[in-house]
Amino acid sequence: LRAISGANAGHPERPQNLEPAMPIFSHTVTGYLFALLATVVWSGNFVVARGLAGALSPVELSFWRWSIAFLTILPFAGRSLLRSLPLVRGTWGKVILMALLGITCFNTFIYQAGHTTDATNMSLLATASPIVMAAIAHLFLRERLSRFQFFGLCGALCGVIILVSRGRLGTLLGLRFAQGDLWMLLSVFLFAVYSLMLRCRPKAFPQKAFLALLIGIGVLGLIPPLLWQAADTGLSPLDGSILSALIYIGVGASVVSFLAWSLAIERIGMVRAGIIYNSIPLFASLEATLFLGESITLPQMIGGVLIIGGICYASFGDLYAARRLLK
Repeated sequence: LRAISGANAGHPERPQNLEPAMPIFSHTVTGYLFALLATVVWSGNFVVARGLAGALSPVELSFWRWSIAFLTILPFAGRSLLRSLPLVRGTWGKVILMALLGITCFNTFIYQAGHTTDATNMSLLATASPIVMAAIAHLFLRERLSRFQFFGLCGALCGVIILVSRGRLGTLLGLRFAQGDLWMLLSVFLFAVYSLMLRCRPKAFPQKAFLALLIGIGVLGLIPPLLWQAADTGLSPLDGSILSALIYIGVGASVVSFLAWSLAIERIGMVRAGIIYNSIPLFASLEATLFLGESITLPQMIGGVLIIGGICYASFGDLYAARRLLK
């Protein structure tokens, strides 16, 4: 140690250059860990949707989930939310539409899908969201599709067709699809529109507070159908196992995952985090096999490879092209 100290006596800057190496490494590792945490917890949402299909209606499941999420996030975002409310003046219509699409309808349709399709199919179809976003942006916002996005879109679309047809040509020609797959495709479309509308968020509005605002409005949107169900057929009773699942999706899949995902993007960027996100079907299928006894079929494997491969091709292709332009 003395020899090293003496050797660096005339170069005091060298130890300072060596010290940040470990913190930078830890920063990257924790970024991947946060992305992995968010992905694993999110994948469990599809398993819960399938597992509680007969215990709670889609509206009940969505209402209790987001009510728990709102009560969880409010203590951390309440003050910031109240201070920031004037920022949405003049854009309330867009904010309410975002909440109805992304909170009220999106997850309710996922839970509706859970009645007639399995967790693996739901998670695989959900990963098609980035491709659907690119297609909507091209059709309605006139954003140009790159060559990589176009071929990625085609590959992912083939994967979706294989999934919803279960790999059977007769199902495709006769348009006899499982209702759950169609509900899931509708939810993917709504989520894509919701994600594109997030551009309307005022930049000065804190992300956590804006999420709390959307959740609050989304819960209000779920009250009318919940009251209608209560008057028509009554509400389902809650027991310990159902409450545990609701806390999992209300706190874990709605708040913890969101915060972990935000930290992951901050540390490793959207592209690297997106690679981890595309593993949702892997974790969802493992969890579905473990907790629900589901099995993975050949069409699911082929469709999954095409969807995830299409997304990765589009993402990495654009990144590669951008780097070539910079050289």
